[in-house]
Amino acid sequence: MLDSQHTVNTEQLNRFYSKSNKPQQHIHYDYYKPDDFEQEINEFISYSEVKSELKQYQQEYNDLFPPWSECVQDERRDIIQRCGDHLDLLGDQQRLSAAKRLAYISLGSYGEYAGVEKKQAHLQAIKHNNQMLFKLDILATIKQCLNHACKQLETPAISTVPDSVLFHCKEIDIHLTILYLMVSFNQEGIQDAGLSEFLFDLVVRLKEHFTKTFPLKKLMLVLHKVLQISLGPLDASHQQLKSSIRTACQLPLIADKSNTVKCTPEELFQFYHQANERYPTFTSDDTPSQCANPLTVTASTRLSKAMGLYKASKNIDLPYQTLFPSKNQQPASTMTAAANGNSKKQQQQHAMETNLLPFTETSAMEPRSLTEAKSVWIKHLYISVANYQIIHEREKAVHRWSRWNERHQQVHTSEEEWDDMVCHHLDRQQQAKIKRIDQLYQSIVPNFQSIVVVILKLLLSTVSIGKDKEAEILEDINVTRNRESVSKAVSGILLLLLKWFKTSHVLKFEYLSQVLIDSGCMLLILKLLGLQEVALLASKKTDDDSQSFLGFVQQAHTNNDAEYEDDDDDDTRENYTNNRNLCWSINLLRILQMLTKKKTHRILLLVQYKSSAILKRLLKVGHPVVDLYVLKNLKNQVPFMGRKWRSANMKTISAIYAHCLTSLNDDWLSSPEGSADMDESAMKEVNLRMLTRLYNGQRYLPNILPSMDEVSGPDNTLFYTTATATTATTTTNDSTSKTLPEYTLNEPILVNDVELDMDFKRDYRDWLERDVYSTDGEDDDDDDDDDDDDNERGFDEETHGYIGTPLPDTMPTPLSAEDLAQEINKLYLEELRREFEEKQKKQALLEQQEKQLLLEQDGWGASSSSIQTTDAWGTPAIDKKTLFDDDDEDADEVEPEINPLQDIDWGSLTAEELEKRLSLVEQKTVQRWMNVEMDDERYMKVLNTFEGEVLTDEEGWPI
Repeated sequence: MLDSQHTVNTEQLNRFYSKSNKPQQHIHYDYYKPDDFEQEINEFISYSEVKSELKQYQQEYNDLFPPWSECVQDERRDIIQRCGDHLDLLGDQQRLSAAKRLAYISLGSYGEYAGVEKKQAHLQAIKHNNQMLFKLDILATIKQCLNHACKQLETPAISTVPDSVLFHCKEIDIHLTILYLMVSFNQEGIQDAGLSEFLFDLVVRLKEHFTKTFPLKKLMLVLHKVLQISLGPLDASHQQLKSSIRTACQLPLIADKSNTVKCTPEELFQFYHQANERYPTFTSDDTPSQCANPLTVTASTRLSKAMGLYKASKNIDLPYQTLFPSKNQQPASTMTAAANGNSKKQQQQHAMETNLLPFTETSAMEPRSLTEAKSVWIKHLYISVANYQIIHEREKAVHRWSRWNERHQQVHTSEEEWDDMVCHHLDRQQQAKIKRIDQLYQSIVPNFQSIVVVILKLLLSTVSIGKDKEAEILEDINVTRNRESVSKAVSGILLLLLKWFKTSHVLKFEYLSQVLIDSGCMLLILKLLGLQEVALLASKKTDDDSQSFLGFVQQAHTNNDAEYEDDDDDDTRENYTNNRNLCWSINLLRILQMLTKKKTHRILLLVQYKSSAILKRLLKVGHPVVDLYVLKNLKNQVPFMGRKWRSANMKTISAIYAHCLTSLNDDWLSSPEGSADMDESAMKEVNLRMLTRLYNGQRYLPNILPSMDEVSGPDNTLFYTTATATTATTTTNDSTSKTLPEYTLNEPILVNDVELDMDFKRDYRDWLERDVYSTDGEDDDDDDDDDDDDNERGFDEETHGYIGTPLPDTMPTPLSAEDLAQEINKLYLEELRREFEEKQKKQALLEQQEKQLLLEQDGWGASSSSIQTTDAWGTPAIDKKTLFDDDDEDADEVEPEINPLQDIDWGSLTAEELEKRLSLVEQKTVQRWMNVEMDDERYMKVLNTFEGEVLTDEEGWPI
């Protein structure tokens, strides 16, 4: 029988899925291939600008200067310098005319290259002219003009005049056109020009001074282009940098990632923990040094206490859960109770499954299967750079006491430690890129909230509700194309920032992702993908080559004022692919997957949003990259979807297995319903937020530093100040900054993390006599009331594992062996008494619940709701609940409960059937009476109902 069984491998699943899957319509679109310059320039310049503005640019230039092609090199330089000088003039019209002339030059003096045969010459002229503009330092002039125009819009006297606002917005529009073309052809020169920081500053100012006529589309396209150049595209160079960082961290490289089965350090230690619970004789193998400490591998309450962030973790909240709740969300108390119930059941199950193997001299201490499993886990262990960085930061937070003196003597921040560890092992080009990423992050991290608000508002404004008809006039095409361009640029900006910040340091990525999620980014992405038919948008044609910039120059159609005509036949329209719509939809799917990957608490929020129905609809688009990221997002949610959803979506699950990488413990298909622990997932989220605040507060934002448990001093954050803050603190309170802070004696500390000075070890007895046991000077300190209250607790705190303060007027008496035994016995008896009390309380509670249940389900005074939740004889029905219900559209119908006493025609029953029913009623009635007390008030009414039917005499005796 065993030989006849067959297994299904991934290749068979791929073949089956490829045969059963419908042909993909947009497979010819290459998402990873960058757009060429022709597509970019046609997308950047709108059709309305081509129709009305290009002729004005040409006319302004021809009115003052000779044809560009007839000028020699020196004349061209003189023309550019004169136009640049006019940009600094105070006259508005003079500045605008100079900007139009520069725009004509930057666009390649297009009036001299009419005709299809001159297309390549025109493109070469655009490249050469913009390189000349950059050499003559027009870039700096354009930045000044943009800054000046934006300041004018922020002036109250101008912002209230519509004509002035429109004029300055037009000026900004022309400057952005020149800037975009110069950036495109001078990529090496603008990498260190600070353009990214400058453009993000304009975005921040838009939050408070937004105008409808501001050229947002061009600003987003310029910003996206600058980020692609300064940070780099997400191509092979990005992967090479990630590999170099892995090598610098002494982590092994993986040659073939597509066939690699991984397990994380957290999963490895979870396996060790479960194996130790079941087999106490189990011994774990040595793990790599990068994850040798199990305390810092997994987020836990013990880790929060070791980091000194336990109190701060209790006070932190999750804004995205309260600001953007799901309509399908259950109360927090219900979810927490269900989660606690599941965890308790799991703990009880593990305790019951504990096995002890018979001990002999030749027998193994653990099963052979467990030994093999251990070797498999170690073999597939994969430590990502993100895991390594998080563990590294946790280690530094735990051991901060021993590192404080070194940091105080030599001011080296943790970022410099990371540079010594990683960045110095990279080549010069990679070091420069990491430096640019850090400079950009340091510049914009204080304004993350403002940047995210502006960007998400732009995304929200691009939603087109309903099925748009094909555009038939020029204005409709402009609106649609602008909406598509903004969606593509904004989604590309977010994706670039997330990817490159994660490459630099994972906690930079985590901070940006937390700001995005707290601002409602996940819900907004689902709205964008759900309210619009992406499958229709991917085939919607919104381009007209005759109205584009290059089409206008080539004069493909002599009548530029003609309306948009669709000359394509139906076959061409069906096979058409809208690259912009496909690009932004894939970008949003990738962003959603990055924000929720391995974040259980965020994934549960997506499940509450019913996102699976939205994601499944995207599988109709017909593009392999769209399918891949849809399946990746669905894979995260499958463990929490429930048994009904899984059974109804087996085709989708098969596609997940065929296309997505699996980890070593991928048991999401067989995991029980409601197995998600809400408390544990929320604790991991909170721990990550605290670590992110700690990392960013040390380097960039001191105001977000969390308060520490064991630290006393100014603002409770003395140990987490940067070099600048440390210098400032030294000037204000030199005595405080040069000594170690005092321990809070009533809080737990890690003794292993404290290194005592040798002088203190030698003279600590004198210190005890002088500063602790001595009673001199007690009256001088009026601020020690709290300490006296702490001292009165005495041994109470020692029994709970705290370091208590001895009484100041008595010497501590050593405990003898008998006293120690008595104290231990007291602890044991106290625990035993508490255990019996808890059992008695539980028993009393159960009895009370049973009585209340019988009272409500008695059949005489029961309510309608209680009758619906019980069977015919009052037995309560089993109520199985999961954390989240299945999707409404996929959920099975609930079978109605059967009431054996309803729909019975009592008149048609035979004597035999009626006798059987009466005998059954009699048996159940006797069974009830045997289980209750006769004097119970609930059953007295059964007798009292017959009091009026028995005849009695005047004295009350029955006749």
